[in-house]
Amino acid sequence: MDIEIQSTILNKSNIDKITAIWAFSEAALGGILHLLKIPFTGLFVGSAAVIFISLIAYFSNSRKIIFESVIKVILVKFVVSPYTPLNAYFAVMFQCLLGYILFFNGFNKISPIILGLFALLFSAFQKVFVLTIIFGMTLWESIDVFFKFVVNAFGADSLGIEKINVSYVIVGTYTFIHIIGGLAAGIYASKLPKRISLQNADDINLMNLEINDFLNSGISKKEKRTWWKKRFYISIFIFSVMLIVLSYLFKEVDQTITAKVIIMLFRSILIIVVWYYFISPLMLKFLNKYLAKRKKYQAAEIENIISIFPNIKAIIKYSWSESENIKGIKRILIFMDKVLIHYLLFEKYYQNEYNFCNKGLFT
Repeated sequence: MDIEIQSTILNKSNIDKITAIWAFSEAALGGILHLLKIPFTGLFVGSAAVIFISLIAYFSNSRKIIFESVIKVILVKFVVSPYTPLNAYFAVMFQCLLGYILFFNGFNKISPIILGLFALLFSAFQKVFVLTIIFGMTLWESIDVFFKFVVNAFGADSLGIEKINVSYVIVGTYTFIHIIGGLAAGIYASKLPKRISLQNADDINLMNLEINDFLNSGISKKEKRTWWKKRFYISIFIFSVMLIVLSYLFKEVDQTITAKVIIMLFRSILIIVVWYYFISPLMLKFLNKYLAKRKKYQAAEIENIISIFPNIKAIIKYSWSESENIKGIKRILIFMDKVLIHYLLFEKYYQNEYNFCNKGLFT
């Protein structure tokens, strides 16, 4: 076979393999990270998307491939989680659009870093924007009032701490964490192709033997996922009620905040009801109709991608157990790195006309 044709087929198989784990990341990774009690799941899912888009750009000879891959990712997301909120689709499409723009001249080491910065910055702003739309500025005012009450209760008002707008600090810290995460993901993505190409063949074979033994050792039990947003909104409701009670019990708490918080609660309930029961279902109806049509033409590809999910889950559990001796944030970072390296070099399962999951990347 001609070397150029072999290279094209290998690149196609690598792109398909990356698309599969990207689809898994969007459809299921958040739930798994939640079960492992890893914070900032959205940050990790967004960072993963940056890495996958960068790898697809590295292997493809056309940036249009990024759009083809994201359609498959969205279709899998639609099949696995049909009730996914609309804003989740917006986030994926925005990341894809950024990748399409930044990789206009092919893969380079700067584009993944810029992609990571803007993709994660958008993710942070999106969450703050949604909270502000739902709860209004009263949410942030309430946080400031509660902070001042706590400072006064502990007698620390003489230090001038109560003058700090803690809501700005929270939003600023949250955004800063996402900026750092985005830059880190971009730098990681820019170096990943070279790192994998330098992997020792004997180490790869040993790793594959260990992972295959782990896969064959048994099937893990299914665990029920918890929707974090539901708990988050309940927490805001409890916080609001507590603030109302404090305003009546302690004169230090601004009395006008009571009316504002009550209005905020009614406003948020109204917006959530209108969005989730009227606007979102209507928009999802049109989106689902389009995705259903696409699904007919790409049913085999979608089925192949979903069929590898159990193996990806097993690799995730294997990587988590492999990093059990490491503690704290270092464990999370090493764990995520191991998942990617193990999966990208994994040799087994998931065959189609290109036999792309029977070969590791760069082989």
